[in-house]
Amino acid sequence: MANNKKAELAIKELLSRQNYLVIQGNDLAKAFGGLKAFEQQLLDYCFSFVTADSKVSDVYEVSAWEVIKHFGLATSGTNYKRIADAFKRLNENTALYLPTVREDGVKGILMTQLFSRIEFFEDGKTRFKFSEHSAPLVFDLKEHYYSFRLGELSQIKGKYALIMLKLWESSRHKKTKYTTISGKLDEWQSWFLEEHKRMDAGRFYANVLQRGGDELEKKLPVSITYTKLTRGRKTAGFEITFTDTSIQELDGEHED
Repeated sequence: MANNKKAELAIKELLSRQNYLVIQGNDLAKAFGGLKAFEQQLLDYCFSFVTADSKVSDVYEVSAWEVIKHFGLATSGTNYKRIADAFKRLNENTALYLPTVREDGVKGILMTQLFSRIEFFEDGKTRFKFSEHSAPLVFDLKEHYYSFRLGELSQIKGKYALIMLKLWESSRHKKTKYTTISGKLDEWQSWFLEEHKRMDAGRFYANVLQRGGDELEKKLPVSITYTKLTRGRKTAGFEITFTDTSIQELDGEHED
C-alpha cells in the first residue's frame, strides 16, 4: 500500500513539472505553451492537413515554398532555415502525457510524442506523421472543436494571441456567440508559458492575457472580458468570456 502511495506521488510530481495531462482532443490546444509564435502557427498549419477521411497511418507532405507563401515570407535561405528550425522545435517540444490503463486495470501515464516522425529534405519538402497515440486526438480536435481558418490564423502574429485563439476555438461548440473558459492561475500559466516559467498574477494578466486578447480584438470580430477569481486578497484564477461579434444574438440567447 505504501508503494502505491509513493507511485501516485511520483505521477503527481511528474505532471506538476510537465504541466499538462492530455485527456481529450481539445486539450491539445492547451498543451504546447512552450512553443514560440511561428512554431504555433506551423503546428496549426500541420493540423490543417487533417480531413474527415484521415487515418492514423497517413503521412502528410508540405513544401517549404508553400509554407513561405502561406505566411507571406520572403523566399530567402534564412526563411528556409527558419522553417527547418521550427520543424525541429516541433519534434523536440511536443511531448504528450496521456492517461493509460494497464491490462489489469491499474491506471498510469503514457509518455509519448505528437509526431512519430518529421522528415525534412534538401529540396525543401517536409513529410510528417502523427504518432499512433496522438492521431486520434488530432482528428477529434479538428472534427469536433477547432475550426481551422488558416487565413485568420495567418493574421495573428503574437504567441499569446495565437494560444488564446486556439483556446477559444477549441472550447466553443457549433459557433456559439459566447464562450467562457475558467481555470486556476497555474492552469492558465501552463497553457501560455514555457514549462518552468511563471509570473505573478498581475504581470501575467497584463503581459499575457490582455496582450493576447488585445491583438485578437484588433484583428478578429471578437470582444473579450476578463474576470479575476480570488481567494481572499489573492488572484486564484481567471474566467474569460469571448463574444463573437459577427453573430447576431437571438432573444434570450446567452451561454454562461
